[in-house]
Amino acid sequence: MTSNEPFQHKRSLYNTCDPHYLRQMREAAGMDWVVLARIACLSVAQVQALERDGDENFFYSDAIKRQAYKRVLMVLGAEPPTVEMPEALHDVDKVAEAHRDTLAQIVAMSEQPAMGRSNLEWVRAGLSSLQAHKQLLSVLLLLTVAIVWFVLRSPQISVQAVPAPQTFLPPTAPAPAPAPAPAPAPPASVTDVPVVSSVGACAYSNEPMSELTSFVARKEGRYVYLVSTTDTEVCVVDGNKEATRLQLKAGEDRSVHGIPPWQVSGSNLQKIQIYFQGGRVSLPDNASRVKLVEVPVAR
Repeated sequence: MTSNEPFQHKRSLYNTCDPHYLRQMREAAGMDWVVLARIACLSVAQVQALERDGDENFFYSDAIKRQAYKRVLMVLGAEPPTVEMPEALHDVDKVAEAHRDTLAQIVAMSEQPAMGRSNLEWVRAGLSSLQAHKQLLSVLLLLTVAIVWFVLRSPQISVQAVPAPQTFLPPTAPAPAPAPAPAPAPPASVTDVPVVSSVGACAYSNEPMSELTSFVARKEGRYVYLVSTTDTEVCVVDGNKEATRLQLKAGEDRSVHGIPPWQVSGSNLQKIQIYFQGGRVSLPDNASRVKLVEVPVAR
């Protein structure tokens, strides 16, 4: 094997996402799927998909799959493919000659006469500017003295608290009768209260919301893929009313698996890119909660 063959071998592993190599690395490290997925910020299904051949349903593109594959290998301690050194850097004499030329150019530049004026010329220019603004400085000085004199000569005004007037009731006056208590409000109708499946803000809701579908359905609606452009929090609820709260950072992407229809809500929903059934979903303006409805896959 030549010196370039190991580099090409490592590069092919990363480009093809070799599942057998990943399985060997994980078994050698003694790490299961759950721990590896938690450290690599992936789902267990995505880690399992990387160890199987031909399973592309858990990644939207090959580039995202290669990034996840590289991230998992880095967690397992694999060495990334190094950058091959150019042929020009193999010749030691040429590298030394290039360094000598660079040092010679630096020395030549240091021997050039300094540009600009001397220190004496800078001092003369400053004095000339001071003479030109002498009258303005005098006016400012007089104005400052006048303000200080006015503040010192102004009388100090002391303000004493005035006691509030007291109101006395005649001794024979009866005490005012207490106001009658307001009648209790009728209980709210059961149909007016939103039904949620769990405690907390992240839960299933039966409130009316915008129903969205994928423009071209290329995949089944078994999961939702989210990409955040800012630090935010988003709630994802599937058809079984299973709620998942995600804390996303800027540039972070996550997938949530389940069954449709889906409910996605958040305060910064416009800052999140939502992909469903293989395509990006267009969000309405000022929407804080949307519903993703599955459509038949285009054949």
